[in-house]
Amino acid sequence: MSETLLRAEALLGAEAMARLRAARVLAVGLGAVGGACVEALARSGVGELWLVDGDVFEPSNLNRQPFAALSTLGQPKAEATAARLRDIAPTCLATAERLRVDAANVSALLDRAAPTAVVDAIDDVPAKLALLAECLRRGIPAWSAMGAARKRDPAALCVTDLAKTQVCPLARRVRQGLRALGFEGGVRCVWSREPPAPQAPGAPLGSFMPVTAAAGLLLAADVTKSLSKPT
Repeated sequence: MSETLLRAEALLGAEAMARLRAARVLAVGLGAVGGACVEALARSGVGELWLVDGDVFEPSNLNRQPFAALSTLGQPKAEATAARLRDIAPTCLATAERLRVDAANVSALLDRAAPTAVVDAIDDVPAKLALLAECLRRGIPAWSAMGAARKRDPAALCVTDLAKTQVCPLARRVRQGLRALGFEGGVRCVWSREPPAPQAPGAPLGSFMPVTAAAGLLLAADVTKSLSKPT
């Protein structure tokens, strides 16, 4: 065991760490929630991360996205995140792919990545539905981030099956979209019991790092709990 993971092994045990080391997680969306999630997965001993995002870091990301920095502005999120993970988690193989996921390319992406599990932190609803539906068709365990914008209270976050979500407008749209494709539940997701705060017309979407980071960490905790269990 690498010295960098001694404290994780002291808590989780050698067998659990071996299962995490054998896992390959595909993470799509590397912003505020997805970035926090993949950092925790890498630092916790997941052996491989396939990192997918089609965007670059912009100044408006600096208030909440873990890998946004003055030094990474203008850089592709996937590549900058992979470089950072190689620096902080040398036991994790980080592969970057700059790609905007949609219904036309999601199947090929899953073929390339061949993941043990998938983390969806995409904002775009059609892309989110395409990814989650294909995971459900293939029987790939999937975790999804619901709405974390316009929320102030990280204590209102929880992780449940998608079928048990309430209040969250994004979760409702995803539930309805998957139901229309023939799927009821089957996706673990992080969501907030807090109703979205009002937004002034024309104002940017408000986001608060204590909430977005907490959402990503809750996702990572649930993913690692599942992946480290005996099969």
